[in-house]
Amino acid sequence: MSDQYVLINELKKSKNEDDRKKCILLIQEHLILSPNDVNAWYDLASCFDFCGFEKDAEPCYLKVYELGWQNLSAYDQASFFVGLGSTLRNNFKYSESIKFLDVGIIAFPNHSALKVFKALTLYSMNQFQDSTKILFETILQMPEKSFDGFDRAIKYYIENLETQKADT
Repeated sequence: MSDQYVLINELKKSKNEDDRKKCILLIQEHLILSPNDVNAWYDLASCFDFCGFEKDAEPCYLKVYELGWQNLSAYDQASFFVGLGSTLRNNFKYSESIKFLDVGIIAFPNHSALKVFKALTLYSMNQFQDSTKILFETILQMPEKSFDGFDRAIKYYIENLETQKADT
């Protein structure tokens, strides 16, 4: 295992934005030599996303979808759809967000975060009743109150719901 690979793995897990920015550069270098590395594209999308660079994250997530999200680890597969759906929502591409979140929900029907992010997107589209219904159904189906590491993002979105609404 190369030193660069070890460093990328270390930096991509960091909760520090500067570390993630360093990781972005290393992954971009790696992708020059390995442009079909689906895991590297996912890691790049995730790092962009973490840093708030949703416009940069979007094409990376779409590249993962094109290369085959099924090639990601089982854990990353569901998280991929959350990240892609969330990024599209943040980029005001609500219909696309719903489309990909629905694909994720079909593939991972018990993944609560996917349903919550779909509800957030519906809320942004002023579909309050559908959004609320999904949230309540999700809460009722949860064996425990765990959002698989997406708690921070969900709390942020709840606090900032009004900033992501479509104009009526």
